[in-house]
Amino acid sequence: MGIEWFRDLSIIIMAITTSVVLIFITVLVYRLYRKADSTLQLVKSTAKIVYNAVSLIKQGPLTTIVSLIQGIRSGIESISSLFKKEVKKGESTNE
Repeated sequence: MGIEWFRDLSIIIMAITTSVVLIFITVLVYRLYRKADSTLQLVKSTAKIVYNAVSLIKQGPLTTIVSLIQGIRSGIESISSLFKKEVKKGESTNE
């Protein structure tokens, strides 16, 4: 047994080890890709649902109702501010 035999043996062992490691890494990357792809599909479907809900709310009567309520509230606040007595600093409101 010469040095050539040990050289060939080490090359064969390194080739087998490299092949096993590459196969293992390929399987891990493929599993990661499948998991990321399914997660991406879930995110896309969730975003589509949220977009549809927001567009439905924008188009629906809810916006009109909310703006009407805010307008009535602003009107009541402005009218009530006309009848409120202004209180200066240091004075109490109790009479």
